[in-house]
Amino acid sequence: MLEQNTYKVGIYMRLSREDEGKTTESESIKNQRNFILEYTKKEQLLVIDEYIDDGISGTTFDRKEFNRMIQDIESKKINMVITKDFSRLGRDYIEAGHYAEKYFPEKRARYVSINDGIDTYLDTLGNEMLPFKAVINDFYCKDISKKIKSTLNTKKRQGLFLGSQAPYGYLKDPVNKYHLIIDPVASEVVRAIYKMFLDNNSLQKIAHYLTEQKIARPSVHKGMNYKDNEKTKAIWDERTIDDILKNPNYTGNLTQCRRKKINYKSKKIIHTNPNEWVVVENTHEAIIDLETFNLVQNVYDKNRNISTHIQDILLKGFLYCKECGHTLGINKSSDKTRHYTICNHYRKYAKQSFCTCHSMRYEDLEKLVLGDIRKKCKECIDVSHFESIIKNNNKKTKVLQDINKRIENANNIIQSHRQNIEQMYLDKLNKKVTDEIYQNVFQKLQKEINESETLIESLELEQKSLLNNKLYDNDNYKEKIKTFLSFKKPDRKLLASIINKIEIDENKNIDIYYKIKPLFNSIHNRGD
Repeated sequence: MLEQNTYKVGIYMRLSREDEGKTTESESIKNQRNFILEYTKKEQLLVIDEYIDDGISGTTFDRKEFNRMIQDIESKKINMVITKDFSRLGRDYIEAGHYAEKYFPEKRARYVSINDGIDTYLDTLGNEMLPFKAVINDFYCKDISKKIKSTLNTKKRQGLFLGSQAPYGYLKDPVNKYHLIIDPVASEVVRAIYKMFLDNNSLQKIAHYLTEQKIARPSVHKGMNYKDNEKTKAIWDERTIDDILKNPNYTGNLTQCRRKKINYKSKKIIHTNPNEWVVVENTHEAIIDLETFNLVQNVYDKNRNISTHIQDILLKGFLYCKECGHTLGINKSSDKTRHYTICNHYRKYAKQSFCTCHSMRYEDLEKLVLGDIRKKCKECIDVSHFESIIKNNNKKTKVLQDINKRIENANNIIQSHRQNIEQMYLDKLNKKVTDEIYQNVFQKLQKEINESETLIESLELEQKSLLNNKLYDNDNYKEKIKTFLSFKKPDRKLLASIINKIEIDENKNIDIYYKIKPLFNSIHNRGD
């Protein structure tokens, strides 16, 4: 090791965004510098350079000035690093420990953390405590991260938009940054994308169309890509179209937490499961109505994993194996004159005999399915069929009326019990009743209040489900049925609005599962 008067010192200072407003004045960059320079003057050390990372988290070591300091150690420009305390070096206990206990000693660079008594040149108690200091610093970051996340999630559950950028199609309200308002230009592009997709255009075709029309892609529209030249500003890709078609925010329901960081140390973003999303309904104006959005998701699922050579097959994505539950693929015959179905699970594991072929001539299958749907639709147009539906509608109305009455009764009970509790409390103060009697009555009434509140929550959920359920909306489905009958051959959009799926068993029996449950039951046909 070099003699003390030959040390070439680099002083390192860091202040993270998490530290701002939560730290004492002594931890500011200015005071870190003064504190360290006072130490170097006392120890008669030569300061060569200083390195400042302001506003950078200690959980990452990919920092501009920290990296420059490491380069200067490698080039022998400096051979000593000083920080005010160990947490300024970093708060990731693995990385901080690596530099203090391995990297600096191997590079013959002395490291000093003044406040912690750490000095890799000397045998100090601070050196022995270094691993514990690293863990404590790391835990601090983890704790701060949890608290920040909890606070943000609370705000999200209140329906406050917390994104740095509004979703494409929306703007942040200038009066209230937590509220979204419609972007008159971008919202029209979003509507066009949904319409084109439901008109059976592929993502690639939609992207090409928008590019040809020289419509600025979302990032450019928001002013995020300043380095783009004029030619690349309008280039759309399929992933962008995909994101727009799957974004539930367009229905007016604020949906957040759809993506998250792996943990507080990593910058990698992953998609979350829908059950982790925070959804608050009707927080802003919708660009796409809920029925259209759900239809798009339905068609999207049907199109998944379908190869391009069968992109014009009407029933693609609707077909499932009755035995194993996997999708049925559609292949071309060797002479390329016909299509036939095949169980994808069987095709993948034919040698293991996990399933059977389920081969069926596709052209015959389509004719049979469409014929059956058309037959049922004609039957349902008959007035007598709709009379039963109207009865169902009346039944739904009666159920809703009953729910409203029960909610009203429960609210009356709550109001009455709270008044009784208040009166009992006054009687206790006036010594008309004993504390024991008051407590007994209070507990009984409070229990009934809690039960009534729970009942109301349950009834409101049931009420909401009934109001959102279009099962009995005969006018809506009657229109769909008439539209279906007017087509010589329906498109996939219309088909997806009528049926959920088609199952075929190994004996070529067919089950069609309809969405219009008041009109149809699942039918069973032999497809010989």
